[in-house]
Amino acid sequence: MKFTTGDQLNLYYECHGDPQSPPVVLIHGIGADHEMWRPQITSFPAAGYYVIVPDLRGHGRSDLPVEFHIIDCARDIWELLNVLNIDRSHLVGVSMGGMVVQQFVAQYPERALSQVIVDSLSGVTRPVERFNAGLAAFLLRVFPQKLQTYMIRSSYERLGHEDVGRYFEDRIYHMDAHWLLMARQEVNRFTILTELPNMSTPTLVLVGDSFGNLALNMARTTAEKIPGAQFQVLAGGGDPSNLLVPERFDQAVFAFLERYSA
Repeated sequence: MKFTTGDQLNLYYECHGDPQSPPVVLIHGIGADHEMWRPQITSFPAAGYYVIVPDLRGHGRSDLPVEFHIIDCARDIWELLNVLNIDRSHLVGVSMGGMVVQQFVAQYPERALSQVIVDSLSGVTRPVERFNAGLAAFLLRVFPQKLQTYMIRSSYERLGHEDVGRYFEDRIYHMDAHWLLMARQEVNRFTILTELPNMSTPTLVLVGDSFGNLALNMARTTAEKIPGAQFQVLAGGGDPSNLLVPERFDQAVFAFLERYSA
């Protein structure tokens, strides 16, 4: 299905499960699409949730915008909830999707039942974080797309997840290289750290341990700045933990959501 945003983009989304069940919006990361949530499209409805999985603007089957901004993605989710006549929803976002979730909660707190921020961050501040963010953008700028996708696939193969590597290789290979760089630069610019202490939405921060201390520390910073946020490390997980350790991911999210779904 598709809906048209206020700025006239056609965005794709799918809904799975019983519309009378508690709604959960699952938001993918950069270079991915709704198919990233394939395990959860089955498991979440089976656990009693109504799942909405959109393709963010510029991704999957959604239209390509002239410019890409996370604040626009948050507004898209707000508009999608309006189209579906859903007053409040749980929101779960991985990587860049976690940034969209935080932006949504900052702008529309009355529409969020809870937020789950996975393998994500709230802003690039420390020197090592700025270096890694700049390096990611540099590689997108100078490396041929075929080499980029090979590197991504190889990183997941080393973790024993060839299927995840092939998924990202296919998605990123078919994306416009210039637009992907623009999206990466937006991720590098994103910061919402000053808004976190004002959030009262129930929050769970999840992060996998497969990509080192940098990812762990950035996620921990997010959890520490949101009042009452829970923080959990998923053994064997990593961006995206919902694919690397789907059972552990689901177990952690279900245990959290069931407290706020009455």
